[in-house]
Amino acid sequence: MTKYLKIILPLLIIMIATLVWQFLIPKNNQLKPQNIEEITITNEPDKTKETTQKPEIIKEEITEFKRFDFSQVSPIYLFNAEIPEDWQVEYLPATEALNIYLPETDNNLEASQIFIRYFKASSFLTLNTVDVLSRQETEVNSHPAVRYEIIKKPAVADFTGQPGWRSKQHKLIDIRYSDLSPTTFYVFSYSPELDEKIFNQFIDSLIFFNDRQSFSKPLDYFSERITKKPFGIYITPDNSPVEPEIFTGYHTGTDLEILPGEENKEITVKAICTGKLINKRQVSGYGGLAIQECLLNNQPITIIYGHLSLDSINHQINDLLASGEVLGLLGKGYSEETDNERKHLHLGIHKGTGAEIRGYTSNQKELNNWLDPETIFVDNL
Repeated sequence: MTKYLKIILPLLIIMIATLVWQFLIPKNNQLKPQNIEEITITNEPDKTKETTQKPEIIKEEITEFKRFDFSQVSPIYLFNAEIPEDWQVEYLPATEALNIYLPETDNNLEASQIFIRYFKASSFLTLNTVDVLSRQETEVNSHPAVRYEIIKKPAVADFTGQPGWRSKQHKLIDIRYSDLSPTTFYVFSYSPELDEKIFNQFIDSLIFFNDRQSFSKPLDYFSERITKKPFGIYITPDNSPVEPEIFTGYHTGTDLEILPGEENKEITVKAICTGKLINKRQVSGYGGLAIQECLLNNQPITIIYGHLSLDSINHQINDLLASGEVLGLLGKGYSEETDNERKHLHLGIHKGTGAEIRGYTSNQKELNNWLDPETIFVDNL
């Protein structure tokens, strides 16, 4: 008996202890296994994965633009382009640069959007003060160009007299003005904060003053005025539409006649291109004559404006005339101002430099040395 009690008694104790545990300990206080974590699902972001990423900058769309003639700020910069209506342009004498800025602060340089400089050379150059991160050859309206991304070298001090962003990583484009050697290269850089689409729109709108589309008609109603002596016509005293006629030969220019009612009116003559006024004087056969040098499709040309009133030309020799700018007035008909010719404009365009002022040539092949003015303005006729 004693032997069986020794076996049964421990079993009874275990059973009793189990019953006491189940009835005395509340179920909601039961211990959880220590190796299982409670998982709570919420809609809150995981703060352990938060970053310092900046919010996306939403740029306001610009819809109003104006065409700006940069040569009016400095004669170094021979182009015009479209810029947003509220942007302004200033010339910085210390760096000979142009700053296009938003007039929002007292510091125009820090409000700079586009910064323009220039250099003269025979080929594209890069400064030894910067590292070139990328380089891409391209064209802008038939002008050779190179796009760069650059950053100032660490050992180089920040650039003075320029926007702060010029000393940081940014993009720019160099554009060659002409095929002449040396020539002018324009450097257009833009703020990293500026929408690249706006900058590209500005670049695409550039019209350089050696581009044909920059040329302006010297008189209104250009084609309607060509009624007597167009370019290349062969004139003799016998067949001339003008009486009396003293000239013989192939006409090297185009005569623009006055319209009915303009005989006693002041008729304004405008420069057809942007370039220097190289001469103005009284010349036999013309009366008052003005001569201007320009570039067309990268080639030098000389413009002859004949039968002008010299007293009406306010510009001095070597002054820069802008395309469309008033040059002077037509001379009075049958007076010294027109060398006793009728009131009209003789417009001649000679290839190359120098003052070739002949109004006629006896050799038809020599006409190749002149351009027909009508072909310059063919898109605007």
